[in-house]
Amino acid sequence: MAHLGKKQIILLGIMGIVILFAAVDFLLPKNKHAAIDVNKKKQELSALVSMLSAGTEKEGAKNSVALVISRAEKEWARDPFLDGKSFREWVQPKEPAKKEAPVAAKVDFAYTGYLEVKRKRMAIINGMEYKEGEALDVKGYILRSVSPEKVVIENRATRATLTVPLVE
Repeated sequence: MAHLGKKQIILLGIMGIVILFAAVDFLLPKNKHAAIDVNKKKQELSALVSMLSAGTEKEGAKNSVALVISRAEKEWARDPFLDGKSFREWVQPKEPAKKEAPVAAKVDFAYTGYLEVKRKRMAIINGMEYKEGEALDVKGYILRSVSPEKVVIENRATRATLTVPLVE
């Protein structure tokens, strides 16, 4: 065996101490100060589960899908994605436009999606979800009927209907 240098002797000594410590730690029995009470843990867990299930029943939902749908249909007091300043600017009335002869503007609708959940048919028009009979964001229009292939939109002022096919 060749002569070992000072660094190798120090490394071997440290390695020996670590191996000795690991052997002592592994072979000597552990002193358990606090035993875990399994029955107490089961009771705590069942109390937590009952508390969580009571919280979902408060919403009137038996499963998570119904809970999500019920919350999605509620009106928002304000848009959570707008900060306070942007919200105030958006809500503030704009300067009144000068009254001119009304010009019939051409309105384009893009029907891009169809949803049906528990007898409720919904359409995605111009990126927004609408139910049958709901007024559209475009003033003066209402969604009359929804099918997977097309939607029927009615102009409330003229009672004219517009059939818009699904865009894929």
